[in-house]
Amino acid sequence: MMKPETGIEALVANAKDEQLKAIGYKILHKERISFDEGVVLFEKGSLSYLGALANWVREQKHGDKTYFNRNFHIEPTNLCVFSCKFCAYSKLYAHREEGWELSIPQMLDIVKSYDGKPVTEVHIVGGVHPKMDMDFFVELLKAIKAHRPDLHIKAFTPVELDYMFRKAKLTTEEGMKLAHEAGLDSLPGGGAEIFHPEIRTKFVKTKWMQMVG
Repeated sequence: MMKPETGIEALVANAKDEQLKAIGYKILHKERISFDEGVVLFEKGSLSYLGALANWVREQKHGDKTYFNRNFHIEPTNLCVFSCKFCAYSKLYAHREEGWELSIPQMLDIVKSYDGKPVTEVHIVGGVHPKMDMDFFVELLKAIKAHRPDLHIKAFTPVELDYMFRKAKLTTEEGMKLAHEAGLDSLPGGGAEIFHPEIRTKFVKTKWMQMVG
C-alpha cells in the first residue's frame, strides 16, 4: 500500500493549477527552477503555497533553525541636501534647526553602549549632510573598528556614497577602496523595485547600480 501523502507533498499534489503542481514537484525533487517558472509562481502562486515551498527548502538546507543578525542602528543625521520623493525621514539642510546631527564621539558612545552585548553588526545610514564628508566618515569607521574590531559595519546608501565620492573628487572604485580600508564591510540593501529602470529614474539620480554592482 502506498503511503498517503502528507504535509508539503499533499499540498503540491492537491494544487489545482497544473503549472504550480509541476513546479512544486520540481522543487520537491530538489531541481532548480527556471526564470519563467519563477514568474509563474509569482503570478499564480498563493502566499501560503509559496511560503510552504520556501520553508521546505529552508528546512532541507538548514534543519529546524532560523538565523538572526543582531544589529543596532546609528543615524548620523536626518539633515539632507536632497528631497527624495519617497523619503519622509529627512529635513532639508536649509532648515537644519529642525533636524539633528551627531558628532563622531556621540556615535562612538552609541557603539560603546552595546559593549558586552551579543550584537554582530552596526547599521549606519542617514541624510546627505554637506559637512559630513569622506574624511568625516573614514574617521568614524576607523574609530568603530579600533574600539570593536569584530563588529560588522554595514553603512551608507549609494546616494550617500556618491555624494561623498564626488565631493572628495574620487572615482567610485577609489572611494569604495578607501571606505573598505577604513572599516566598511558592506552596504545596506535596497528594495528590489530599484532594479526596474522606470522606477529607479523617478527616485534616484546617482550611480546606484554602479555602487552595488
